[in-house]
Amino acid sequence: SGPNGASADEGFLDGDGMVHCITLPPPLPNDDGGDQRQQHQQQQQQIMYSSTYVETKGRKLERARRIKTASTDGAGGNDVRFSGTLGAAPDGLPMLASLVRNGITFGTVEVQKDTCNTALAVSGSRVLALMEQSPPSEIAFARDGRMTTVESMCRLGGAVPFAPINGGSFGAHGRIDPRTGERVHVSYNSVARPFVRVDTFDDGWELKSTVGVDVPAPVMVHDCALTENYTVILDFPLTIRPRRFIRNAFPVEYEPQNGARIGLTPRKRNSDDDKDGTIWIDVETGVVLHAANGYENREDGTVVVHAFKSIPSGESSYILDYTPAFLYEWVLDPTSGTVVEERCLNPDVLVEFPQIAESDEGKRAKYAYGLVSTSIGGPMLQFKTPQVGVLLDSVVKFSLLDDADTNMAAGDVASRFDLPSGWHSVSEPTIVTKTGGDGHYVLLVATFVPPSADENGGSDHVKVATDGKSMRSQLLVLDGGCLSEGPVTTVDLPYHVNYGLHSLWLDWEKMVVKPS
Repeated sequence: SGPNGASADEGFLDGDGMVHCITLPPPLPNDDGGDQRQQHQQQQQQIMYSSTYVETKGRKLERARRIKTASTDGAGGNDVRFSGTLGAAPDGLPMLASLVRNGITFGTVEVQKDTCNTALAVSGSRVLALMEQSPPSEIAFARDGRMTTVESMCRLGGAVPFAPINGGSFGAHGRIDPRTGERVHVSYNSVARPFVRVDTFDDGWELKSTVGVDVPAPVMVHDCALTENYTVILDFPLTIRPRRFIRNAFPVEYEPQNGARIGLTPRKRNSDDDKDGTIWIDVETGVVLHAANGYENREDGTVVVHAFKSIPSGESSYILDYTPAFLYEWVLDPTSGTVVEERCLNPDVLVEFPQIAESDEGKRAKYAYGLVSTSIGGPMLQFKTPQVGVLLDSVVKFSLLDDADTNMAAGDVASRFDLPSGWHSVSEPTIVTKTGGDGHYVLLVATFVPPSADENGGSDHVKVATDGKSMRSQLLVLDGGCLSEGPVTTVDLPYHVNYGLHSLWLDWEKMVVKPS
């Protein structure tokens, strides 16, 4: 999933959420010993692809307004839409003006559009499209590849309280505990305490508990991690202060003087206890958007967290400047409330979008995967913001542990696959357990951008990306045990897939047989 449809005057992240669905049906029976090549060709023919916008409340309001405009003055009203805010960055007053204009145009206090353009999440058989500064939308996938929107502005049994401006907030990333099936999301609020909220759900998004966790300042908590007994909260100083609008500044800034902490919030609490019981541990400052994993070391009681961390050079937020991230490790002592060790495991590989196998969540995982940033200045240059983007050209497998048997140290690259020239990953890696549970596949959607010479003899990605004709995309299936050997198989997609963000694997059993 990812943002689509933003104008050149808006930011990349202003775009509406579009979901690209690639449906891989179960293998055909081969009991008669038939030709495997022919069977593979038949299997390829059964693969379905669709791309569909999430039907959010904002899109419904736009359509209703266009119909009303057309019936009133006879005009088509095709330009009636929510104004994006990120194109004005770093100026705050034009962003504020866009929000006011949205409220007047659409008659709503939810003036920030619920784009649901960031990530997908599943619990039981229910799937949500997420954008952390709005309530989610529930979507469903049919086995013929079609996606439908079931409900927009989902409150999830009261887990997402109403708020003006954005309608409420719900974390873009959550974690499923493979031991219990519980799903945990950490959300943030920039206007009222407590600034952080931890929601725990049973199977099917049934709200089990909600606890408010206060932090010194409102910060962007984009991700979290789970251990057996703790929810790991990443309180790093990418602060969100709406009052910055008034002084014509962008509301999100890197504020290192605010300090950085990792919080360990107990997952099992006394229902009568009105305190969250979080153990706060001071760490070195920086920004962590995405975590890989966390687990408890049974030998000494420490908690180990792996995440991708960056250290911005100034206060300008991520919306303007790209800051490279690297694989870090924290060893935390919950008894003393101190950090035992904090280190960069690999200072040589720039990475984004960490992933582990779901079965390793909250456990001592041996490996983590990520995308390698091999060049700066990518396809987002066609938008006003971010002003600097990245091209993701490789997928890498990191060792997270010291392993004498393989002579690997934590942080070493265990395996890596580099995409051919001109090909770029447009989604995070998706880790899928092989049938039988022995090993994993790594799924990657990649798009080919043919060279278009500019005046310096380089490639004009913007020109090619906007003509919409030259690009093509594939689904690549890699063996997680040997990435360097290249794809086990590839699937040509009928249309090119734009630059996106996060992905989700959904089991066949959780897809509806017939679309509604």
